[in-house]
Amino acid sequence: MLLPGADLSSLFLIYGFPISLLGFALSYAQLKPVPCKTTKAAFALRDSQMTDIQKQIREDVTRFRYGDEQHLEEALDRIFKPSRPGGVARKFLPTLIGIREEVIDGAYTLVLEFASTLDEAKWNEFQPKIQSFFGPGIVANVTKTGSGVDVALICDGSGTGRSGKDKKDVLPPLLPGLKARQQE
Repeated sequence: MLLPGADLSSLFLIYGFPISLLGFALSYAQLKPVPCKTTKAAFALRDSQMTDIQKQIREDVTRFRYGDEQHLEEALDRIFKPSRPGGVARKFLPTLIGIREEVIDGAYTLVLEFASTLDEAKWNEFQPKIQSFFGPGIVANVTKTGSGVDVALICDGSGTGRSGKDKKDVLPPLLPGLKARQQE
């Protein structure tokens, strides 16, 4: 004898339970986007000066991510070499808390706002690595703030690192001085 709704409850049991578990797992692994502030002047220069890497960073950190512990996790691992000789301890890695778009000396600038306990000397030690990682076509300036550190990625006006068309992924060069890599 079939009870009304019995076939519906079995569907919920078979499919609903695993789907709800998957939903809980995704919500646990969810990384919320960081806030992005922009000015009218920066918005006007974005299309004409933004490099491909600046575009990729802006798009990646202003959307929901799943499975990452923090934004720019791979970049921070490569720059600060956590738990390796010459690097910093993983617990001292900076955390991205926001980004903003500005114009500095007439150039489009993407500023990465980090909460950080590292001192200014340590940041200055890693500044060349930051410069090479986010280049080409970028000048990186590190500035200590009251709440952490701002890393300004300023377009240098050379046009390098900018193709003007959408790419799948732009990866940093393997070594300083090499061209940026593209993922096919």
